[in-house]
Amino acid sequence: MGEAVEPDPYSELRGFLREQIELAPSRKPSAYEAVKAVLPEIKKLKAKGKTDAEVRELLERMGIKLSLGTFRQYVRNAVKEAKGESVKRTRGKAKAKPKGNAPPTRSVGSSDTVEHGRRPGPAAGQTTAEPRVAPRDGALMGKEATSHRLSDDNL
Repeated sequence: MGEAVEPDPYSELRGFLREQIELAPSRKPSAYEAVKAVLPEIKKLKAKGKTDAEVRELLERMGIKLSLGTFRQYVRNAVKEAKGESVKRTRGKAKAKPKGNAPPTRSVGSSDTVEHGRRPGPAAGQTTAEPRVAPRDGALMGKEATSHRLSDDNL
């Protein structure tokens, strides 16, 4: 005997989504896709002496708006893709690199730094605390000493 087949609970949803696919307009290609598509023409223009700025302006006339830096990056990435090299694309702001074993920076002309940008530490048996000096009588301390708002009382 034949078994009763349950109706598909998602058939109405599938039909609705199929209608939406037919009604949805196709998306406009991204600026990167456009640059990649016209890369041979961009190369020929540059070979004829056009600058990146001039080529970017030509693209802008056709509705592809890019900054000069972005245009150069897109061309560089498109050339890499055409050669079969991998292109690493990132989104958002660059993340700070971990401070792990990164070589320290050294300021130019700094006399208190030694090799690898480190300041010399205390010798064996010495303490790092500086001795405290009691203020002179009538000497200004802290904020009063550094403030630009002095009154007659402070003179």
